[in-house]
Amino acid sequence: MTCKCGSDKIIHISGKTDDTCSVSFKDVEGEGYVPSDLGIGGGDYIDFSFCGNCGLIQGFQPMSEDDIIRAIDEEAEGRDWDDGDYDNEDY
Repeated sequence: MTCKCGSDKIIHISGKTDDTCSVSFKDVEGEGYVPSDLGIGGGDYIDFSFCGNCGLIQGFQPMSEDDIIRAIDEEAEGRDWDDGDYDNEDY
């Protein structure tokens, strides 16, 4: 794999968050699942590659502020953090 900058110094990160992902953007915060629309994984998993030369997340596409907020809000909706119950039927 080669980055757009031409470097082959690609670093891959993978990890399981067990519903403990925290994401913030300006005044929007979300906790729970990894937002799948941010290009860093999704669900319980963080999974992405980045360039060790320029820092670019591989495959990342620029996003509007509305898309970022929507991605954070959609993942946070699936869980009721006040009582620990899950609202998401897929869990």
